[in-house]
Amino acid sequence: MSLREKKKIETKNRIFEVSGKLFKEKGFENTTIDEITKEAGIAKGTFFNYFPTKESLVFYFAEQKADLICDLTENEAVGRLHTKERIKKFLVSLAESYEKDKDLTKLLFFEYGRYIKSSGNAPDKDRNPHSRLMKVILDLLEEGIKKREVKVSVDTRIAAEALNAVYFHTLMVWLKSENELSFSRDISAKIDLLFEGIGD
Repeated sequence: MSLREKKKIETKNRIFEVSGKLFKEKGFENTTIDEITKEAGIAKGTFFNYFPTKESLVFYFAEQKADLICDLTENEAVGRLHTKERIKKFLVSLAESYEKDKDLTKLLFFEYGRYIKSSGNAPDKDRNPHSRLMKVILDLLEEGIKKREVKVSVDTRIAAEALNAVYFHTLMVWLKSENELSFSRDISAKIDLLFEGIGD
């Protein structure tokens, strides 16, 4: 990566970081682009070079999560684990990334949903964290069947949908909770339960 490219990434992340701070202080709707550029120490034109609208900051948050999903699946150490542990490590690591800043995650997660609902502008499947997550889980389960680490009789689509649904339900419960619930510990326990089953 060239110095110029590195500088561009740093500037984009700086804008996002400053925006997140202001969003938490004032709310998304009450924060202006002028306030963001002033706080970040950049010109308005620089902001628009990276983010065409204020709403695109919300999509950048979603893209960061999509990129993290990709990075986690390419981790060689994780790749050597048993299928159950790979899925668990993957989902727990993703949960831990959200836990780093619950307030910002909550604000941007719900703003993302609100914007998509009102505008109809959903990201394409490759940039959508929900779709990426579903595909990764499905791929891991199918690989697990080949390695005899997942029952051959398992319908991988249904299993992936169940894991995906449990993950997003747990995320929503965590975002809405006022107590010290741990998203990562909760999802870890639920994955164990799903793999072990609840029958006698």
